[in-house]
Formats: sequence, structure tokens, C-alpha cells
Amino acid sequence: MIRIAIVATVLAVAGMTAQAAEIKVISANGMREVIAETQARFEAASGHRLAVTVVETGAIRKRVLDGEAFDVIMVPRNVSDEFVKAQRIVGDSQTALIRVNFGLAVRADGPQPDTGTPEALRKTFLAAKRVLITDPATGGISGVHLMEVLNTLGIAEAMKDRLVPNRGSGHHAERVVKGEADLAVQAEHEIRCVPGARFLDYPKDLQRTIVFVGSIGAATADTTAAKAYLDFVTGPQVAPIIKAKCLLPG
Repeated sequence: MIRIAIVATVLAVAGMTAQAAEIKVISANGMREVIAETQARFEAASGHRLAVTVVETGAIRKRVLDGEAFDVIMVPRNVSDEFVKAQRIVGDSQTALIRVNFGLAVRADGPQPDTGTPEALRKTFLAAKRVLITDPATGGISGVHLMEVLNTLGIAEAMKDRLVPNRGSGHHAERVVKGEADLAVQAEHEIRCVPGARFLDYPKDLQRTIVFVGSIGAATADTTAAKAYLDFVTGPQVAPIIKAKCLLPG
């Protein structure tokens, strides 16, 4: 029954264009699992096909500003706004997808360090010997934000040799659970959905909330198909999956 309802909703939204299209989607990592979970459903219901690329935000920014074509893009709002100014996306197509916060991962069955104040967070970082992070050089937003936090705390230099940058996808918290590191820093959903890991929030004045938005490419060859997918992924049929992936709706 659920599958029937999803199919019916997609058909109503998409209007079933006369000819199936290939929709090129470029997305930052925040939407990776939602896209993977829902891609087959959308394709089966609409007749369209998705060609999906998921990479770090920094790589997307370079590719788009260098002229790469796409139909739908999913990136943090500040980057999306930059694409509007560069006339790379249709400005009035911007639609909120998810909200992402950041924090630290520790083993759920281990010591629970204090991160409630900037000074407590500073001590927690300095007590760690090995901290897994998303390489900020890739433009990954959790890694970029971490470096801002460490600079604010005045410990960027002290932490330099303890940070272990990761350029691939995946949940750093899984390696913390295995005992490979003391801490991991990543997006909240990438920590909360890992069995055996516990999420530790940043202090309020050091937290940063990122809103991911989906938009239609200004040079898309099929606006109707692109809009059909954007309507699908922002619609009520995908909302339960967003929640199941430990994400917050936009």
C-alpha cells in the first residue's frame, strides 16, 4: 500500500512527461543516503532516469562555476545563492531540503566528555590523541566548520597532528566505535545513525546549522523532468525517509 501511494503521488507531481528523460543530479554528501534510498522509486514511477553525482561541496562549487551542466543540484544555501548570482541555477526554484548541524562522536559505552561550553570543548579536543574529520581541503562543510571552531578556541596549531583527514564518503563515527580514534567530527545525522556511537553537540555559540537546498539548473534541457524530481524529493513521500536517516527537514 505504501509503495502504491508513493507511485500515485509521483505520477501526480510529475504529470508523466511524454518522453522519459535522463536527469543529471549533482549533490553534496548531506543528501547522499536520501537519494540512494529513493532513486529506484522515482525512476519506476516517473519513467525518468537519474544520473547522480555525489561529492563534497567544494568540488561541486568548482565544477559548476567551471561550466558543468546539470538538471538538479543539492548544496548548502550559501553555495546555491552563489550559483544564482552566477546564473547557473533558476533562482526561484530554490527549495529547502534538510537542515544539518555538526558535532562530535564518541563511543556510547565509553567516557562521555563535556562539550557544553567553549572551554569544556577545548579541553575535550586537547585530551584526544586521534580525531577523524572530513578533509577541509575538499570543501566538506563539517571539516571547514571544525577548523573555524579550532581557530576560535585557539587550538588549531595544537590539534594539527591529531587530526586525521578523510577524503572519502562514509561515517567517521563507525571508526570511533571500532576504537580507531578518540573522537570523530561530522554532521549530526552521520553520527546519530551509527550504532554504538553517541552524538555530542557543539556549544550553542559555536554551532552552525546548514540548510541544504535543491534547485533546477539554468541550462537544463528538460525543466519539466527536473521539476518532477525536485518536487518528489521535497514532497511528503520522502519525508519519512529523511527522518529515518536521522536528518532534519529543511
